[in-house]
Amino acid sequence: MTNITKYWLLLESMHFATINDTKEHGDAQYLKESSLANDMQRLSHNVREFRKYIKLPMKDLVRQLLEDLNLKHMMGEAVELGQEGDLATLYSFYGIYMIKEIANNVNFISNATEDLVAERHKCLFIACIQDIAQFSLQQHLHPNFYKGRPVLFSRPHDKKTSFKNLEIYVGGFTHVLFIKPLHIGKSLDEPILQYMAGIFSLLMACEDKEYVMADQEIINKTACLQRVWLSLPKSLYFRNLMLMKNNNILSSSGQKILQRQLLIRLWSPGGFNALVFALAECKKEEHSLEELISRLVAQPAYSAKAQKSLIGQILNFSRACVDNQELLQSMGVGLLSLRRLYDLNDENKTFVEGWLQSQLHILIQPDCEKDFTVMDWCNFQHLISLLFHLFCTSTVECLPSNLLTSYLNLILNIFYHVQQHNNTQLLQGHLKALILKCLHNQNAKDLHNIIEAFALQRTDFKEWVALHDCICFDENPLNSQELRIILTSEGPHLWDPLPALVMILKSSTFNLLSFNIFLILFRLLPKLIKEDEEEKKISENMELLQPEDLHQRILREVNTTYARRLHIIKALESLVQHQPMKCMINENSNELLRCLADILINFSELNKHLSEINESTLMIALILVREIMQISTTRTDDFQTVLSKPLHNLYENIDQQSLKYQILSVLHLLQGRNDLNVRYDPLKDQFEEARDLVEAKEPYLQVEGIEKLIKLINCRDTYTVSNAHAIAAMALNTLKSPESYTFLNCVRLFTALVHIMEFEILDLLGDEYVADSSTLDYRLVVGEVILKIGRELGPLCYKYKTILLNCFMTGCRSQLGEFRLSAFSNLAQLCRILSYQVYQYFQELLQLIDCELTSGKYLPAKRAAVMVLSDLLEGMDNLFDYEEMLLPIYRLLKCLAYSKQSDEQIRIHATNGLKNLSEKCTKLVESITASCLEKEIKILGVKDSYKRDLKNHILEMN
Repeated sequence: MTNITKYWLLLESMHFATINDTKEHGDAQYLKESSLANDMQRLSHNVREFRKYIKLPMKDLVRQLLEDLNLKHMMGEAVELGQEGDLATLYSFYGIYMIKEIANNVNFISNATEDLVAERHKCLFIACIQDIAQFSLQQHLHPNFYKGRPVLFSRPHDKKTSFKNLEIYVGGFTHVLFIKPLHIGKSLDEPILQYMAGIFSLLMACEDKEYVMADQEIINKTACLQRVWLSLPKSLYFRNLMLMKNNNILSSSGQKILQRQLLIRLWSPGGFNALVFALAECKKEEHSLEELISRLVAQPAYSAKAQKSLIGQILNFSRACVDNQELLQSMGVGLLSLRRLYDLNDENKTFVEGWLQSQLHILIQPDCEKDFTVMDWCNFQHLISLLFHLFCTSTVECLPSNLLTSYLNLILNIFYHVQQHNNTQLLQGHLKALILKCLHNQNAKDLHNIIEAFALQRTDFKEWVALHDCICFDENPLNSQELRIILTSEGPHLWDPLPALVMILKSSTFNLLSFNIFLILFRLLPKLIKEDEEEKKISENMELLQPEDLHQRILREVNTTYARRLHIIKALESLVQHQPMKCMINENSNELLRCLADILINFSELNKHLSEINESTLMIALILVREIMQISTTRTDDFQTVLSKPLHNLYENIDQQSLKYQILSVLHLLQGRNDLNVRYDPLKDQFEEARDLVEAKEPYLQVEGIEKLIKLINCRDTYTVSNAHAIAAMALNTLKSPESYTFLNCVRLFTALVHIMEFEILDLLGDEYVADSSTLDYRLVVGEVILKIGRELGPLCYKYKTILLNCFMTGCRSQLGEFRLSAFSNLAQLCRILSYQVYQYFQELLQLIDCELTSGKYLPAKRAAVMVLSDLLEGMDNLFDYEEMLLPIYRLLKCLAYSKQSDEQIRIHATNGLKNLSEKCTKLVESITASCLEKEIKILGVKDSYKRDLKNHILEMN
């Protein structure tokens, strides 16, 4: 057995060029730097020390080395190699022999007590390896390694390469460099670089016929490189490889060998990661790391298998960067490389598409059972974050967003579910970015098709994939900071994509995209109108349906026709209220005008008789055309040629006078737009003056403008009547004024407007009254306006009894006590006007009053509810017409009037109601007794003629 102790003593006696700091290695005694005059004196000293401890002649030492290193093919040259040479050669052979003996006889890996190595001996051994590598490996590399700029390796000018010696040196270091405990920090990085350069030098010399090696030896040297790749850090391998490859003076064979080795390692598992980290350590400032690696990775000459391997590695690297925030700064390298690989050929594109589908497949077709988790929440967050970085972090580096087109519905559905929960702001931001990036990069035609598919909820669009119907996002009961994704057994979840899309658009800075989507949705309205008219024609020609068929047909029409239109209108309403959208409309008024022109052309192709909804849509389109043409500063000659014919057709085919007013106004504006200096027509000066006053901030100016508008309306001014919808919008806005004098005059304006557009005004006010989003004060004022209009119309408001009664009855169900009080008070006065028309609503009315009296907690609302019955009796003319209603009313009022538990005001209202009923009964009896009684004998069936049994009321007109 070899005596290792003598080698430790030998190491302690030797002088090395550099050693590690003593503070880092305890109290070991090291020389900090050689005190010898030069390296030759140091080498001479070390050789003498070697000969003291190693009692072998040089020839025998070389022969022993060849046997131990299994270099039998060189045994015939042992005598030649063993001849005394220069000090560097002697030092190298003795050093190789010593480190080989230490490596073979010392177990550095073992933790056993008898195997432990002193720390100072280990450090001396490392210093010896470094020093020997400088004189053995580095001075016998291929001559091309010492040329070029920059020079990586150096040696004396008179030194020549001996490939035979180099082969021995490489074999000796193979025994040492793979001992992991010796790799302290970067202590052996330089010897490993020299070791790899030595192997490549032998391979290059063999390739260039400068040195002869058997095939088995070539295989052995290549295996040594493989061992370096597997045993040592891969980034170190790539670093060394790139440092050697950076030498442009290498021969073509050398470049070829290094390039082949680089590609082999790059295509191996973990190769891309190692390349990134290696180049990140040694890159130069003048070269972009992203460009350097992407050019190296994305080359068309690589095989298809290699390219797919690289794509898979980059995707895994990107996922690791998302999971580890410290690596996130390196993600740009992978993104640019992935994009360039993707653009190389169709096979790579198909591979990436397949990867994307495999990632999202679990959300499309989950393979779990009902009420079980589909996907871990952390994995889901990492997936969305990965997609965000792959598609949205850059324009050049990222994957093309058209890959997400088929998954837009799925991503939007996920956003719809996620935005309903807290602590998901980051996830929402990533989903928004994916959706906006994909929509923003679509051309006009594709964007139109996508938005149409969203609006009409089409499922057959471009291989459209959607989130599984039964997937549900809800709170995780085990962790309040997370959600869980489960496959619920409750059935499919219905959702509407447009509100989610509008929410994303309004929270983004993609104003042009929002404007384009607004125009697309606007253009869908005439398409729906045409479909509605066709459906109407078909339904008119259909035979009578069975009740089951009729039920299904009604459901289908509600879910398709009306629901789709309602969703589009609500989306348009939400977008147009967005301030950036208003600016975009002002800047691009011609685009909106072209859209409106298309709508008017579609209307001109419809029949003469329009539905009420289409009348309103046409009215809005005409008003918008006029308003936009007034504010537009560009010429509209092209619109005159486009719109003149459809407008004339509309004028001839419709009967509504208000629509004709609007058409004439637009035609007049089209004819007078040739001169851009004429901003206003003298015929509309009075209206515009009044409009400017109403839109002023000062209350007294607003009141003055309202007075002028009322006068113009009463005079039936043509231009004012054609702008009735604009006046209604101004009046609604002014109604919110805190000044009582302003909104009271605004009430008068509504009562004037109702004479020229009754249904529209009442329908508009009814919607405002029941809207929970409005403030209480505003809704109370709207209720007062509705009541004033009812008084203004008087008994003729029976035509709108459905709107009026339903409006206030809805208010009676409000949770706000003050609002219920107002609703019951208004309902009481309305019942006095519409007493005869309340008959079919009586049961619901009585139920509302009973509910308020029994469960209501706001006393004034209870009093108002009783007052409804009192005013209802007050409005009755002929009691015989209300005989079915009188008994329940009488019983309720009598109970309230004589109950000691009732409030005093409630008893007073009930007593007044009974008093009114008593007086009307007395008058009825007196009228019966006062009339003369005549006896009439009639023979039934003889000259009998049918006579309709008419109610004795002037308003019974049905």
